[in-house]
Amino acid sequence: MENSLNRLTYIPSASVYERYLDFGMGSPTDISLNISQTLCVTNHEPVEGYMQWIPDPDNIFLVDPIDAVIPSNESRLFTIRFRPKIENDAYGYLLCGDYQYKVDTTEGPVKFKHTWVRIPCIGNTWSPCTEWLTAWDCPIEVTLPPTVPARTTFTNFMLSNKLEIPMYFKFQAPYKTNFVVMPMCGIVQGRGWQIVSVALEPMSFGEYYESWDLIINRAHKARVSLCGNAEVSQIDVMSHGYNPSAHAMYEFPPTITGCTNYCTAYLHNLTRMEIHMRVLNNVEWLGADDGGTIVLPPREIVRYHWWFFPKETGKVYGTTICCSCVCLINGKPIGEPSEIFINITGFSETPDLRVLPKTTNLHDLVVGATTTFNVTLYNYGTCFFTSKLYYDIDGMGDDFQGDRIDIDNSINSLKPSNYCEVKISVTPKGAGSRQVDIRYTVLYRSAYDEIEEIQPVTKSICTFWYDGIYPTLKVKRTISVKCPIILSNHCLWNITNVEELNKALMDVRPNNPLDVNLFAPELCIKAGQVELVFVFGCVYAVSVPWNIRRRKICDCPMVEVQIGISTFEMRHTCGHRNYVKLSPSNGIVSPEKPNLLFVDIDYGYEGLNTLCFVMTMPNQRVLHIYINVYAHLNTKGTLAPLRRPQKSDDYLAVLDCGRVPINNLDPVIRIVWLYNPTEVYTTWRLLAGNTSAFDSALRCLQYFAEVSPLDKLAIPFAFLPTEMVDYETVFNCSFGYDIIKILVKGQGGLPNCIETRLDIPSYIERNIRAAYRENVVYLSKSHVTLPVMPTHSLSREILAVCNDTDHLIRFIWLPERVANIINIVITPWWGVIQPKSTEWITMTVYTLQEPATFTTTVSCEVLDLTERRRYQCNEHLKKTKIEKCNQEFIITEEGLSHPGINDSPPYVLDIEKPQPFYLSMSVSISSKGQRDGYPRLLLKQMWEQTPPYDLLSTEMHLHDCGKELTTSGNNMTLSEIIRIIEGILWDALNSKMFKYQIEHYTKEEIPTYQHLVNTIESDSKPRFSKRITSGICDAIVNKAIFNVYSLNSKSSISILEAE
Repeated sequence: MENSLNRLTYIPSASVYERYLDFGMGSPTDISLNISQTLCVTNHEPVEGYMQWIPDPDNIFLVDPIDAVIPSNESRLFTIRFRPKIENDAYGYLLCGDYQYKVDTTEGPVKFKHTWVRIPCIGNTWSPCTEWLTAWDCPIEVTLPPTVPARTTFTNFMLSNKLEIPMYFKFQAPYKTNFVVMPMCGIVQGRGWQIVSVALEPMSFGEYYESWDLIINRAHKARVSLCGNAEVSQIDVMSHGYNPSAHAMYEFPPTITGCTNYCTAYLHNLTRMEIHMRVLNNVEWLGADDGGTIVLPPREIVRYHWWFFPKETGKVYGTTICCSCVCLINGKPIGEPSEIFINITGFSETPDLRVLPKTTNLHDLVVGATTTFNVTLYNYGTCFFTSKLYYDIDGMGDDFQGDRIDIDNSINSLKPSNYCEVKISVTPKGAGSRQVDIRYTVLYRSAYDEIEEIQPVTKSICTFWYDGIYPTLKVKRTISVKCPIILSNHCLWNITNVEELNKALMDVRPNNPLDVNLFAPELCIKAGQVELVFVFGCVYAVSVPWNIRRRKICDCPMVEVQIGISTFEMRHTCGHRNYVKLSPSNGIVSPEKPNLLFVDIDYGYEGLNTLCFVMTMPNQRVLHIYINVYAHLNTKGTLAPLRRPQKSDDYLAVLDCGRVPINNLDPVIRIVWLYNPTEVYTTWRLLAGNTSAFDSALRCLQYFAEVSPLDKLAIPFAFLPTEMVDYETVFNCSFGYDIIKILVKGQGGLPNCIETRLDIPSYIERNIRAAYRENVVYLSKSHVTLPVMPTHSLSREILAVCNDTDHLIRFIWLPERVANIINIVITPWWGVIQPKSTEWITMTVYTLQEPATFTTTVSCEVLDLTERRRYQCNEHLKKTKIEKCNQEFIITEEGLSHPGINDSPPYVLDIEKPQPFYLSMSVSISSKGQRDGYPRLLLKQMWEQTPPYDLLSTEMHLHDCGKELTTSGNNMTLSEIIRIIEGILWDALNSKMFKYQIEHYTKEEIPTYQHLVNTIESDSKPRFSKRITSGICDAIVNKAIFNVYSLNSKSSISILEAE
């Protein structure tokens, strides 16, 4: 191609002229019509060269001479003759010549360098009147790649022949052209194509546009436009402002000393070529992307960053840099470089790193377990910098120095207004509350490539708290399943010293066992099997696996016991083992599923018997639980407290009256509860010599009492403080020959202060309350705390006796009365409950003349009628078969013999007579005297008050498309409901108990029975008036609640079964 170019940057080895040969029209018969043309070959080398042409194999174009030696810097002529052979045809041939010369080498073989020359030759033998068909395809415009002045650029395009016959073509260049086309002429075979190369040889900057003529088959002409441009490196820089001494100016945002910030420059490449830009800088505080070099794509805007590295505080930085730009073609610099001057300034500021969330409370974290949470670091400043996080920890409880806190990615580099997530892992090693403050320092790389810290920020940017916890369980509820003494859950809680056990469960630490004492209820010898249930729940929302095992406490030998086919184990089988049995021996307590620990106690040995159990929990925590069982003799009367005094063995009971206002006119009565654990009557006496004076702040209101076997005794004490001091009095008393002490203490409070109500059970979660309620009979409430009431008033509560068994159950409520203080009435006081059903009960508490604050127990006797009926049937069968067997006999050789009762069916079973058991409920009561500002209501006015429950029968519900729904889910008809209400009203009208209620309702117009029936049967939305149902007797309330809570209707029961 270099032989076709007009301008070269070097001298070629040889050059040939002409660049193409057009012989025009010739004749195969008339040689005179065939013209000849001359080629001039010039040798530009300092040595002689040798030119050899490749002959035409068809002998159409003949070269004379075919080869020649060309001396240095001389030319030789070669004649090309056109000798066609066929009429009406077009001829074309690419004449190729090989120019070679010697290359001087000091050693080795002789080498020749070759240069090839290609000259297109065309000619035809068309007659003057011949017109050839033509069809070709060629672009009308050819655009060449961009270049720089004095550099040649090239491109190619394709000329195709669409017909089957050869096609003759020739390009005609305009005058003083800057473009070169190769080949200028030629023959395109039928259905063939020809690649045409175009070169642009610009001499100066600018755009070039020329039109060339393309002649096809001598008669057809087309125009081809050739386009190109020569450019210089030209970049436009978008500036922050104007500076007459520079092309652009930039200003860095405020930057932290020792940190990094940047500003953005937009560089626009105005050329169609890549431009290489290099930044020439001589200051150390300034940097640029990619080490100060960048290649700009053609015609694109590129974002480029200038980086700022201040090293001094409070200094303004400024400099002018030079950017050298040069065009690139094929990755090589082309043309002359250009320069751009940019002025850059900046200054420094203090860091501002923020954390979201700023405060976090992780609450409870298990010791030894790793908890991870994320925080977001946010660069609130205007510069890019690198920070390193560190923490300070403080807390209380166990030693917090061992707590492990890992900050993942503690070193972060953030751009302005950017954020990143940082993981913080916390692994507590001890229990207690902790506070962790997160702070940071700024990092930078020094000139010696060392990382240094500057500007430590002492202010906390993030604070989080957590409580290190051990997976802890506690006894949240105690249940008395079987015990001769009627104990409520709260009474059993006080007797067994559960508070100390729960405290030990909280305080026990790894590898540091604690000892704790539990006390079984004091009973007499041979009191029978006592069954208690401890309900374990989680203190925290963490599951707790536990294991409990018996520890050997006696010297009895161990025996080998077979526990499998070929498995044996050494166990203690002595009598001491049956003192206390715990089951199950292990379990996992979860927040959703509490565990039940069943405790079976045997009172077979007199005196105090203690068994030790070892309880193990996670984190190597061990608890030694000593269960103390004290059994009394049946012949000796004694009393035991229902609330065991803690840390005091000198007193039988300790009564804390709490804080009481000093300006009370009526004394506050507190009660000490004792019980008789034996089966003999016990007399309690207050010793006269130790009786307090009448005007004392603490007085005992009872001097003598006889306690029946397995019964309770309420000893009232009056507390009326006159000064704001602590009061304490010891009362000596006796039962039998024993003299014991009762400690009573209290505190005088400010006038009109809130009086403390002690001995109130703590709140029990729903899932704890729901434990041990399958296949048993239970009360819907285990404790009721009544609001403060004046004396001579009443309060009503609703509870239920629930039968979750498949048996028929009879219940009888035992009366509960404390003389001159309280009277509790249960309505109905007895009844029969069907299997899987519930009986709703109304408890009415009447306060009497003496104000008191205490907790008492309401008990219910429960008997399984199904088991009793089964027992009676078995006894009747036994009696019948005994009589029958006595009448029958068989005479054998041994003598006279009678058949056995179980020799033939039906068989007699060995069934024990079912005994009643008891359900108890604690009631916390507080009554105040009228002299202390509590108004008294008449009993008639109390019954007129709306009870604390609401009775609505049916209402229209918005859901279910407005369909009328009934609140009763049973199968009772309206007539049955009316019959029940009618019967209850009839009983009420004939009872003296409801005198005031009847007098109140006689003031209103009550509809007749027939009117009530017609209204209920005709009205589509029957409803009971709140006014009518608010004061009806308790029995009506029970039945209405029975209907509202969708309870099943009771089937008729014979009176004989219930008796």
